[in-house]
Amino acid sequence: MKEAHVTRYPANWPVRFICDCKKQGKPITIREGFVHDISSCTMRIRSDHHICSGKDVAIMLKIPPLDQGGDHALVKLVGRSLITVAHEGDFLTEIEFSRFEGDGHERLKHHLGRRFDSIFFASLSRMA
Repeated sequence: MKEAHVTRYPANWPVRFICDCKKQGKPITIREGFVHDISSCTMRIRSDHHICSGKDVAIMLKIPPLDQGGDHALVKLVGRSLITVAHEGDFLTEIEFSRFEGDGHERLKHHLGRRFDSIFFASLSRMA
């Protein structure tokens, strides 16, 4: 899912992910974190857990409603962890999306477009 130019958007959306650390002798756990930034093909997760590079990670992304009083959109996906770095006392993990459940990818792109493809955000991305 490589794109020539990827626009990343700031986010603070909750995520849950399954961490499979069996190779380190640890049990499989469900961890929580937040999206630090996101695009249509990648995201960075901020959490208190180091995710090993090169692992497939099952993720549930909770996207806030577009309209006040609306429901959150839940998007289930699998992504590949590219790298994890220490960041402000937590860990920041780059995830590249591999596959989505159902129409999750279309829903994510819809939310990104509605939230961020405005004159304000378009001008910011041209300045970067």
